[in-house]
Amino acid sequence: MYLERLLKNPMDVTAGLWRHVWFQVGVVVAVSIAAGMLVSRDVPLWLFFGGIAGIVVVAIAFIKPEYVAAALLVIHWGNIHDVLIKYHGIPSVVKLMVALLTVVLLARRFLSERPRGLVSDPVIWWMLAYLVVGATGLWFARDTDAVLSRLVDTAKDGVIAGLIFNLLSTRAAFERAVWGLLIVGAVLSALTVYQEMTKTYDNNYWGFAQAAVRQISTTMDDRARAFGTVNDPNYFGQLLLVLVPLAVWAILNGRTWRGKSFGMAALLLLLAAIGLTFSRGAYLGAVVVLVVYAMYLRLDARYLLILPLIGALLYVAPPEFRARFGTLDEVLPGNNAGAYADSSIQGRSVKAEVAIAIVADNPIFGVGRGNYRLHYRDYINEIEGAGSNTERDAHNLYLEVAAEQGIVGLVVFVGLLATVWGRLRAAELLFVAAGERRMADLSVAVKVGLLGYLVTSLFLHGAYGYMLWLQVGMAVALVVIAQREAAAHADHAVKASR
Repeated sequence: MYLERLLKNPMDVTAGLWRHVWFQVGVVVAVSIAAGMLVSRDVPLWLFFGGIAGIVVVAIAFIKPEYVAAALLVIHWGNIHDVLIKYHGIPSVVKLMVALLTVVLLARRFLSERPRGLVSDPVIWWMLAYLVVGATGLWFARDTDAVLSRLVDTAKDGVIAGLIFNLLSTRAAFERAVWGLLIVGAVLSALTVYQEMTKTYDNNYWGFAQAAVRQISTTMDDRARAFGTVNDPNYFGQLLLVLVPLAVWAILNGRTWRGKSFGMAALLLLLAAIGLTFSRGAYLGAVVVLVVYAMYLRLDARYLLILPLIGALLYVAPPEFRARFGTLDEVLPGNNAGAYADSSIQGRSVKAEVAIAIVADNPIFGVGRGNYRLHYRDYINEIEGAGSNTERDAHNLYLEVAAEQGIVGLVVFVGLLATVWGRLRAAELLFVAAGERRMADLSVAVKVGLLGYLVTSLFLHGAYGYMLWLQVGMAVALVVIAQREAAAHADHAVKASR
């Protein structure tokens, strides 16, 4: 009885309960007993406050689940939960939030007096098809445990994507999540910039600004590169890159000067931190993202004022940045001397050769998800110039998918990406038809961010695949919002014509 009323009118039920003295006394007594037990047993403070926070989150999840869904998106995107686990011993908050939101979503669907249907979209079928194709590796892969592990990870990411497009399905909720992403991106970038300014590379700032010495170029000494919250500078650059068009959107569409100013600050911090990763793929992706988004927006001349600010960033950038950026020409066709002068590029070319050879020998379903590393050892000694028997990754998402899941898996993966891209285009057109230019621009920003991810994936494998699935969830959420906005606009037009 109370559960159904809570699901139907959570705010009214909660307010009604709080008006009763017995309820207030019960809450105070319960909190006091819990605090006394924790203190008397010398329980860590983080567990005590974490328990209180957990109770608050549970309450919010039933009252305003979109707030928790936005927090899930932000925390997961920034890989904050991984930092809390590794550096602070705090259990995965993402798993807890996913479990809680799943219960809330199912309760709203099956226990409420007015059940809310779950979102249905063509993207979901492509997600399921990708899982099914990957599961075929359980029958023939050399390491079936690796296949199963990847499948479980993809299924988890798919569930999170489903929670996002089911719960962030209103304009306010989605915009709130976007601003949250920009905040976490700006904060992580600011820590990285501060670390560079103070040269405190040995201080990881509670795990949120990791750094390590890596190669810059053959003509310059190695130096510290920013890792942020992930274990690789290239993936940190990719993580930040997707947020760049969202920052541009905030500059152009912020409702107040404070919002526009924050967008500007976030953009400059994101670009600065991407520079400090010294990731050539992220550099190339940033250029593509900014150029493509600028072409779409047909920017007013006054927005060109941002160029001097970007120029100032380049002026104060470390000399290693220019050296690293200059090595991009070594990957261009016809420059074989440069390609073999850089050991990183040479290694990636060998890994690509191995992936192509694996596809040639296993063209239909590949060798099984997560099994490229094992087969790399078999192929490496057959390739001229190779001298390593160690396990390596493909360093190219598309070649990795082709090698591990064959042509069938690659076709399904490309179909998924094309469908997501098409859904973002559909959202843009629906918003334009409804006269919602602000949301249309946001749809394009998400689409351009996805483009940046796809460009950088030419140089990276799927180690942090959750980034893609979060974007899939955001894309479907935008379509759901656009469909509702368009339907409301059509209803309003019909009523106005009568």
